[in-house]
Amino acid sequence: MISTYIVAEYESTDKRVEVTYIDENNFEHKRTVNIPHLEDGSVDENYFQEILDGQLRGVENKLKVGVITFTDPNESVGIAST
Repeated sequence: MISTYIVAEYESTDKRVEVTYIDENNFEHKRTVNIPHLEDGSVDENYFQEILDGQLRGVENKLKVGVITFTDPNESVGIAST
C-alpha cells in the first residue's frame, strides 16, 4: 500500500515533473508526470490534481498485480565497489 507521494519542485513553465511514491516500508517508486497548462501558460491545477490522483490509482493497481516494484532509497544502485 502506498502511504504517500511527493511531487518534486517545478516551475510553471515545466512540462513534466517527477513524482515519488512511498510505500509502508519507505521504499520508493518514481515516475514522470506531465504538467497540464492553461491557455495563458499557467498550470491547470485542477486537471493536474486529477492526473496525480489517476497516477496514484494506477501505481496502486500495478503494485497489487506485481508489475512494478518499489526500491529501498538507501541502497546504492549501479555503483561498483572495489
